[in-house]
Amino acid sequence: MKFSKRSGMELAAILGMVAVVCTLAVLQYRWTGEISRSEQQRLKANLTTSVRGFDQEFSYDFERLCEAFEIDPEVPPSSLENRILRQQGDWERVASRRALLAGVDIWKLEEGHASFESFDREGKRFVEGPWPERLGSLHQYLERQAQLLNARVIGDREAVYYPWTFQGHTPALIRPIFHVENPREMYVQLQGFLILEFNQDFLEQQYVPDLVVRHFGEPGLTSFGVVVRTVQAPYRAIYTSSANSAVSGSAPDAAVNLFESVAEEARRRGHAPLQAASGSEQWQLVVRDPAGSVDVGVAQWRRRNLAISFGLLAILAGTMVLLFSVARRAERLAKLQMEFVAGVSHELCTPLAVINSAAENIVDGVVEGPTQVQEYGTMIREQGRRLERLVDEVLLFAAGHFGRLGYDLRPIEVIPILEQGLAASETMLREAGFAFQKEISPQLPLVIADPEALSKCVENLISNAMKYSGENRWVSLRAVCAPDQGLPEVLISVEDRGIGISPADLPHVFEPFYRSQGVRDGHVRGVGLGLYLVKRMMEAMGGRIRVSSKLSQGSVFTMHFPLFDSREPQRSDAAKAEVAKA
Repeated sequence: MKFSKRSGMELAAILGMVAVVCTLAVLQYRWTGEISRSEQQRLKANLTTSVRGFDQEFSYDFERLCEAFEIDPEVPPSSLENRILRQQGDWERVASRRALLAGVDIWKLEEGHASFESFDREGKRFVEGPWPERLGSLHQYLERQAQLLNARVIGDREAVYYPWTFQGHTPALIRPIFHVENPREMYVQLQGFLILEFNQDFLEQQYVPDLVVRHFGEPGLTSFGVVVRTVQAPYRAIYTSSANSAVSGSAPDAAVNLFESVAEEARRRGHAPLQAASGSEQWQLVVRDPAGSVDVGVAQWRRRNLAISFGLLAILAGTMVLLFSVARRAERLAKLQMEFVAGVSHELCTPLAVINSAAENIVDGVVEGPTQVQEYGTMIREQGRRLERLVDEVLLFAAGHFGRLGYDLRPIEVIPILEQGLAASETMLREAGFAFQKEISPQLPLVIADPEALSKCVENLISNAMKYSGENRWVSLRAVCAPDQGLPEVLISVEDRGIGISPADLPHVFEPFYRSQGVRDGHVRGVGLGLYLVKRMMEAMGGRIRVSSKLSQGSVFTMHFPLFDSREPQRSDAAKAEVAKA
């Protein structure tokens, strides 16, 4: 009845936990949905603000440049250069980016004669000269424009608001220069063209990137890919925020025709607008989320968050199942322990009761005569031996449980045992990608040792060298016969070129469960028993172990085995047992 009640409680707890996990999953799903919607709205709002800021500042700079160099048709041709010089000076005094303008030129069209004048910054005047090669393509374009304008009748109002033209290949801003011959007339004549040359390197490598950083952030930190490109294919990129930003593609998150914005700003302020020489030279600001769009990016982000959240909930559910399983196993283990203690206690009580009873009879004088004394003495001796056997059995059980068994100490040859033990270790080293070097002297004398313990010591040291080898995956084993403190010994050394041991940690490496702070911080696996067990086994076999190490250079562990002396009598089994207990 009690068992079924506990099982019912466990089942109820499991069902309750399942309900909690399911509730958390539903709440997490809804919460991530709300967060993703809020994030989507935030990103779109930030995008709208950034695009508007970029567009407004770009429009402001270009419109102010066009406005600064407007020429009234009533200005007489004789004072044209002086008027433009004053405009040039005024613009440079107020402009925040004077490097944007590389030069100011005038192409004059007089009867039967055309002349090209460029602004000389040193002399502060216009100098007549040949048409420069850098404006070669522009020359042909202006000739065509001159023919078209001369073939038309242009009124004075149209001349005032005649648009600026952006020529992207040069790049430059161009505007016809008109003049009213007679103020009473309503028509104008074409006198030439004003050319404002841009500094192309500054425009594309500094001006546009600065605008992007100011309104969208640093390219490595912004959430969007920003591209300034031509409107029509084949696209030419003026600026890209990163190598992954797509120059072409469909459905951007935002796209703005920059020159249309400049034209709208000029019309709003009552000035001549700006247009591109052709559709392929229109500039467009394109902003796109790296995932393809804001909606896709937010959806991906939500899926990742849901995957992480549900994974954590799954781990939580698995942990709960594991806890119940561990609790059951702990209960079974506790039951076995209680049964073991009860059984041992019962076995101990019987001989102890007999010994106590016999001792009381002797003390109370019940025992009389040598015969009874001998009888009671025999009884106490037998029960004592029974206790001794029982204790020995318990200790043997504990020794078998913890691996502390006796040693079979005898004269052995080291080389066959090393070769046999290394067969498995070399395979393990080779599979782990270690370079293994061994140097075993062909003639090694006999030593007193336990073959299995010796092999275990070598395996532990090689495993320890592999564990702390770091990135330098190299292990060496060396076995030689050499004198130490005046006595010949067989020295077996295991060396690595790994992380090494600090001087502060070196005295403690053979202590049980000791692990240095650096090893714990480095998450190196282990519990700190390997070297402790090697030390205990070496001491049990009459040998010793020492270590030398340098931090970040490696460590050398050396086992010292005294040589077998044939003149020394063989140890008895009792002596071997005493050595094993050490």
